Amino acid sequence: MTGTEDNDYCAVFVQGASRQDVTGLVAAVLGVPADEYTVRFGDLELDIQPNPDAGLADDFVGWPLKIDVEGRRATMVDAVSRFLTAAWDAGYQAVAACDFESELPELGGYPRYRA
Repeated sequence: MTGTEDNDYCAVFVQGASRQDVTGLVAAVLGVPADEYTVRFGDLELDIQPNPDAGLADDFVGWPLKIDVEGRRATMVDAVSRFLTAAWDAGYQAVAACDFESELPELGGYPRYRA
C-alpha cells in the first residue's frame, strides 16, 4: 500500500465467526474477491488476522479477530460501515476503533457491547 497524506487506518475487532467466514463476508459485502485473508477494495486494503491481543482484555480489543483497514478515509467509512452492518446482521460481534467512529453506524458498534 503506498502512503499518502490522506490515508487513514481503522481496526475492526470481530468475535463469533471464523477467519474464513469474516474474510468471505468482507469480500461479499464489498463485491470483490479475497486474496487469502486480504481483501482489496479500491484504494483500501483489509487484512483479516488473528488478534495478537486476543484474550488479554475483557472488552472488544481482546476479541479473536482483527481487521486492519488502510486506505483513503472516504472509501474506508463506506466499506467499514457496510461490513459492520453485515456482520451484525449475520450475528457476529464487531466493533470499529478509529478516528471516525462518529461517522459509522452505531458509533462503530462500541455502544452495543459496553458493559
